[in-house]
Amino acid sequence: MRLERSFFVHLGLVVVAALFAVLAWTRDEKAAALSVADVTVWAGRADDVERVAFEGKSKTVVLEAKKDKEGRYFVGTTERKTTPPAEKPKDPHQNPDDAEQDDEPPAQAEPTVKTTTFVSVAAGNKLAEAIAPLKALRSIGRIGDDRAAEFGLAEPEGTLTVKLRGAERKLVLGGATPGGADRYARDEATGEVYAIKGDIYRDLDTAESRLLERDLHEWKDVDLARARVIAGDKRREVVRSGDEGKKFWADPASPEQNDETVGNWMTKLDRLRPTEYVAAAPEQKELVVRIEYTGRSGDIGFAELVKGPPGASGKPDYFLVTERTRLYGKVPVGVAEQVEQDVGAVVK
Repeated sequence: MRLERSFFVHLGLVVVAALFAVLAWTRDEKAAALSVADVTVWAGRADDVERVAFEGKSKTVVLEAKKDKEGRYFVGTTERKTTPPAEKPKDPHQNPDDAEQDDEPPAQAEPTVKTTTFVSVAAGNKLAEAIAPLKALRSIGRIGDDRAAEFGLAEPEGTLTVKLRGAERKLVLGGATPGGADRYARDEATGEVYAIKGDIYRDLDTAESRLLERDLHEWKDVDLARARVIAGDKRREVVRSGDEGKKFWADPASPEQNDETVGNWMTKLDRLRPTEYVAAAPEQKELVVRIEYTGRSGDIGFAELVKGPPGASGKPDYFLVTERTRLYGKVPVGVAEQVEQDVGAVVK
């Protein structure tokens, strides 16, 4: 009996201790969350962001904020430096057997710079929300030069400059925090060091892929009511019919009959996604097709496919622009060719 009573007493103490541990952990978590929310590196709003610039070890990224009737978006430019491997100069009179004994250092190749232009809508606005206001995970405080290497600030990864309503704020990005997910950073204005979310650095370091806009439209398929397909001097109206989840394209004269030819062609068109953008419209462009989309309350967007002159491969490049992308984006040639070949069956 005493053994059983002792067992239950110990069991009760374990349960009570566990409850206190959970309460303490929950309290600490709430306090930590509150602490994170209170650590503000600089204030501002996403709409205040006018320009974002990142200067890294081998690349420069610049995002310029724009606004039109469709909303805010960013036009980005990256310049990435690449240094080819050094090559040892060849002496045509040198005996091949003596080549390994030649101590002449290899010639240093000149670095090349690749410039990329891109449009960023969803990812660009998300980045703006992350940096204005800029919240830190925690504050480290000011550190001496003797500890700079400890936080990766002796040889930083780059400098982030944000223009907020005409005023610039600078952040030096250092090394990764333990675990590698986040980054140490120092505010140039105050000298304070913080731990910030690593997504900011990753977005800028690989901006041409992470920030590039691939969605053609903001609206969804359920918003569509009609479309106008224009190719040359031919045009055709089609309507969106069917129940939710089973939508199809049809001719206005028979809206309840699924037109599979139009539907398959529209699907191919929707598969076109920009792989890169160009700052200016392609020279000598030829319009392949233009689609104007209408919702229940009026026009909601468009898509325009054009092709340029034949390139080095002998085939032309194809470019697509929509109300969301704003700039012409290069699209895969194979799918674009199919869209061009089949458009005659849609607007015949």
